[in-house]
Amino acid sequence: MENVIVAAETLPYFEYVEGETFTHKMLALIKGYFVQQLQACEQEIREYELRYGVTFTEFAERWENGAVPDPWSHSTERDYMEWEGLEAERKNWLLQLRNLQRQMQPSSQGVYSEG
Repeated sequence: MENVIVAAETLPYFEYVEGETFTHKMLALIKGYFVQQLQACEQEIREYELRYGVTFTEFAERWENGAVPDPWSHSTERDYMEWEGLEAERKNWLLQLRNLQRQMQPSSQGVYSEG
């Protein structure tokens, strides 16, 4: 594992971050970032769900069955691709959060595992 160099002027701010050690604090910050990214992604997904009244899975099924009006219009096709990308991004953030959660679980010695 690589060492991390932190600018001295930023160290006081770490007092406000949850965690007993610097590693715990860094993991908490990373987790917070992952959660923010997931929430932003889910907000964009909700906008598509409200616009079309269905989940992406249902939208994709309707697309395949020809039930989406004008599926090859620029706006509908763009929405499909962006929505599909957001679903993939959401899965990725969830995976990263699950992996981080596993790493943050205390080991039998009472410290975070190293991976």
